[in-house]
Amino acid sequence: MTIRALILAAAALVAPALSAQEGPRFGLQAGLNIPQSDLKDAVDSKVGFTVGAQATFDLQSGHMIRPRLDYTWFPEYSWGWGGYSTNHKLSNIALGADYLYFVEGKPQGFYVTGGLALVKWKAELSTSYLGASASTSETTTKLGLAAGMGYQFNKTVGADVRYLKSSAWEGDLDMIQVGATFRF
Repeated sequence: MTIRALILAAAALVAPALSAQEGPRFGLQAGLNIPQSDLKDAVDSKVGFTVGAQATFDLQSGHMIRPRLDYTWFPEYSWGWGGYSTNHKLSNIALGADYLYFVEGKPQGFYVTGGLALVKWKAELSTSYLGASASTSETTTKLGLAAGMGYQFNKTVGADVRYLKSSAWEGDLDMIQVGATFRF
């Protein structure tokens, strides 16, 4: 699937939001990422962090679209023996949109969510042996799918748990994301 096709699909999802009675509400999100599948090995099972920005479009009757931009990173993973050492860093930036369905029919309370995003992964590796060192980095962009649930406490504060399924470099880089949202 090309980037143009994904942009057109995203535009088709957001177009109904433009006819919503209220304008968009902008906000921020922050959270923790618990690595799953092959990602556990890539980051030595270390918990990662996410920060991002969002806009929410209330489509009425419990339906909402949430375009989002997230930056995720994991702590550096290092190991070595003898005179050899290596350091790994893994991060991504994701641009996507989530669909939220509020069970009570209004944008508050319990909701379920599903989302689609373009995820640009970046892996950085540096090694050293007896004073000589080398480093490299590689990026790849893949599709990410998310599903989860959350709770909107009031018009400003919410929390959600999502499972993000993504892949890169012949591995599954899945994670459980636990986060808080703040809308202005």
